[in-house]
Amino acid sequence: MIRRTLVRAAIGLALLCAAPAFAQAPALAPSHVQAAREVLELSGVTQGFSNIYNEFERNVQGMLATRPEMKKDADAVIASLKPEVDKRAEEMTKTASEVFARKMTEADLKEVAAFFKSPVGQRYSTLRREAMDDIVNLLAPWTVQTSQYLFDRFSQEMSKRGHTL
Repeated sequence: MIRRTLVRAAIGLALLCAAPAFAQAPALAPSHVQAAREVLELSGVTQGFSNIYNEFERNVQGMLATRPEMKKDADAVIASLKPEVDKRAEEMTKTASEVFARKMTEADLKEVAAFFKSPVGQRYSTLRREAMDDIVNLLAPWTVQTSQYLFDRFSQEMSKRGHTL
């Protein structure tokens, strides 16, 4: 329990320290962010944000493998959490799109989306690693928070249905 509290405090501190850096950045045009989002979607980056739900579902199913009496309720709770995870994935996609939009111009992003093998696509590949490092730094605490949130919510909902984990 203490470890969990320390992890949450560290994540909160990291996000608090990162917030001023993002707050000071100039605003991006919506079309610029949309171009970045399209590149992230076409390249499969955003799929990783959605995969956390699938991993959570597999973990819960594995955890409850010896508790078949809970399967029906667990499946219902897991399904009910999907919209919440989708919302969190959308938030991360927006953040990642802004990160990418700050790494490349809108025009370049549009070319990348259309021509992955063009010269601009090669620049994209070079800058992608740097942007992905920024996203990974954001994704790590988000993943921990979302996983903890899902398990907490799952436990609450299962308790309401008379199950103790």
